[in-house]
Amino acid sequence: MFLLDRRSFLHMSAAAGLGAGAMTLLPGQAAAGVSAADVFTADAMGGNVDSTVIVGDEAVVLIDAQFTEGNATRLADLIAAIGKRLETVFITHAHPDHYSGLPLFRARFPELRAVTHPLILPLLPGEIGPVEALGETHLLLDGERLEVLEPMHGDTDLISAVHIPALDTLIASDIAYTDTHVWVRENLTVERMDLWRASLDRLEAIGARIVVPGHRAETSANDASVFTYTRAYLDLWQRALVETDSADALRARLMGGRETLGLGFAVDMAVAAVYPE
Repeated sequence: MFLLDRRSFLHMSAAAGLGAGAMTLLPGQAAAGVSAADVFTADAMGGNVDSTVIVGDEAVVLIDAQFTEGNATRLADLIAAIGKRLETVFITHAHPDHYSGLPLFRARFPELRAVTHPLILPLLPGEIGPVEALGETHLLLDGERLEVLEPMHGDTDLISAVHIPALDTLIASDIAYTDTHVWVRENLTVERMDLWRASLDRLEAIGARIVVPGHRAETSANDASVFTYTRAYLDLWQRALVETDSADALRARLMGGRETLGLGFAVDMAVAAVYPE
């Protein structure tokens, strides 16, 4: 049932919208202008993707717009319950599990502004509606800067992480994962995996106390352990590419002892990239 690219698989699954999703209040946060950040983690059908809701004194900024209609709807309901206007949606990269819910948010919050980094803008599809190229190196929320980092390599070529100094928080998006399988099918060479590791090093060097990965289990920690987890999975992937010689062996190596992790479809996609039928 798994197709050979992430975009096709995710668009097929989007109609399902099953499961509950969950919002996690990040701990110990308070600052003038920006009062909190909440992380919404999608259910398994939504790819366990994280969206971050940053709450200001008067407005809200959303980082990534979810994928399935069900998860986007639940997240929109939670944002509406905050009682402040959704001012901006920032899209970190051009994978559909991070932007497909944008039309639903437009319908619920018609005055919102959707933005992304200028290098990422040409990669987004027109059907999600207008998205602007961010003209600055930051977003502003009630006078507080949310620093948008230059795109770097993660599970795909161009991903913009967001650093919120006032909250000591880094939104790593799909440069980091934890407690799920990892989308590695776009990283089949040593050179590309080295680029990914360099991005992990750059983000970890920021030293943020709170780190939000792009995908995680609902109960996972949001801290620097996501870097260790992602590096370990890349090591597993790199060894498996060298030490296995068939699709079945590669799948078994990646799944062994990890059968219950989310994003299991990423394993099938990765195997198909190495051993296309």
